[in-house]
Amino acid sequence: MKTRRGVFGVVSAALLASGGAACAQVVTLKTASDGVVAEYVLPSAARTLTFADKGVVRTDWRAEAVTLAADGVTAPAPVTRFSLRLLPDTTESNRGYIALTRVGEGYVLYAPALAGEGMTLKLRAKAPAGWVLEPERDANGYVYLGPKSAVSMLANGKGRLITSPTVAPVLRKATASAFADAVVFYAARFGSPTKSPTLVVTTQGAGPGSSRGDVTDTGVISARFHGETWKAPSPDDLDEVGKFVFHETAHDWNSHTAKPREGVSWIHEGGAEYAAIVGAVSTGHLSREAALADLSGNLTGCRRRIGMRAPGAERMTGSGAYDCGVAVQWIADMELRRASNGRRSIFDVWARLIERARHGQVEYGPEDFRALLAPDTAVILLLDGPGDRRWAEVERRLSALGVSWTNRPSRQDLVTAALSHLNRQNCKAGSSTGFYIREGGILMDNAETCGPLSGGVGLAKVEGFDPLAQAAAMFDAVQARCAAGQAVTLTVVGSDQTKAAACAAPLATPVAYSLSQAPDFTLPFKH
Repeated sequence: MKTRRGVFGVVSAALLASGGAACAQVVTLKTASDGVVAEYVLPSAARTLTFADKGVVRTDWRAEAVTLAADGVTAPAPVTRFSLRLLPDTTESNRGYIALTRVGEGYVLYAPALAGEGMTLKLRAKAPAGWVLEPERDANGYVYLGPKSAVSMLANGKGRLITSPTVAPVLRKATASAFADAVVFYAARFGSPTKSPTLVVTTQGAGPGSSRGDVTDTGVISARFHGETWKAPSPDDLDEVGKFVFHETAHDWNSHTAKPREGVSWIHEGGAEYAAIVGAVSTGHLSREAALADLSGNLTGCRRRIGMRAPGAERMTGSGAYDCGVAVQWIADMELRRASNGRRSIFDVWARLIERARHGQVEYGPEDFRALLAPDTAVILLLDGPGDRRWAEVERRLSALGVSWTNRPSRQDLVTAALSHLNRQNCKAGSSTGFYIREGGILMDNAETCGPLSGGVGLAKVEGFDPLAQAAAMFDAVQARCAAGQAVTLTVVGSDQTKAAACAAPLATPVAYSLSQAPDFTLPFKH
């Protein structure tokens, strides 16, 4: 779901020998048995080309006669032509836009990865008969190079779908249906997309994630599904596919028509995820029950991410960008709908931001978003409210908006809360790392300054209870011992040896929201 903004518009190459004159850098794409060959033609001889986008990982590329490094290409003598062999990315871990991914016999390529500094990139293709380059004249994001037979128009004619033959028919049908409805749903509220939207779906990505998508300024969305799950996805899996497609499609408007300021991903990621929940439920691609479960997880995740810290906005990074971002959007949406008797929603806020972008506003930030909300919005509590009163006040405001919930911590929540608390009680500052769940018990992962919890000690029982099979009973026993300021008994894996872990501070029950009631968040939809 990441939409890291790369180098768009004019992308260029620093040609040290030529003085960097502004002109075209032509790259011809040719197919190879194991990837794509990019043949560069420079306007004048040069020894160095520096890549414009430093965030792309190119370690899976190869070069001949020139030296390829992370930041560019160097030749032993001035050259006007050279080639790079692009191989599909071998992993998606810790990478932004993926440089090259297989799609059947073809590929989806992040074109700005080829560009250098100082010159406009122009792509050409010399491909087998029946192959196409889509889009043909736009190198500002993802492009598809492959058989034209894989490209089809959506049933409603509002976009294109490109799928790998490896994609299961049910997955292809689910993505196509959700994409067609998402384009119509968002266009009705935000106006037509600036470029014809295209969804590329493949199961040939490197993983390791189960699913991942990226959107670029070409209007192309790359959706990769990885693992055995997608060979025969269940109905529950397909429900999540609908929301996933709605999320990525929303970015075409809230990240590429209107552009977010760098460093505040909670706005556009939270905006896209909440828009996906509303859109998928409104169009029948996600049940209301599943949506409430998702919102429960987002609210819980946000609470754990920012806790009592103030200001909370500084913690809205990583997973917090999604969880807290959704919480912000949902709360603001309920407030707007109540104040307007249902005539306005958070989608009107986004429509305003997107309209401003169409009229020249370069980018938007938190201040632009907040200015369109009610002055006393509860969103302020999450962003910069008093840490010690934040969640009590948030819960009060949610109740006033008609939201009901119960606290239902999972088995893992209880295990994590108990062991993390014992680590804090027994480890010197900074020496607590955590633990792993292993078959047969818990494997601690601490420094040697954690007393009875030092190193990789394995725990078979805590206060006589199996921490995995009897998590609730284990937690209650630890909570009682800690409340009394008494040591907690630990049984080591593979022996009858016991250890005593000090606990002089109360153990709080972890909070995991389970929403049972919330105001309607759907919007009208017409095919």
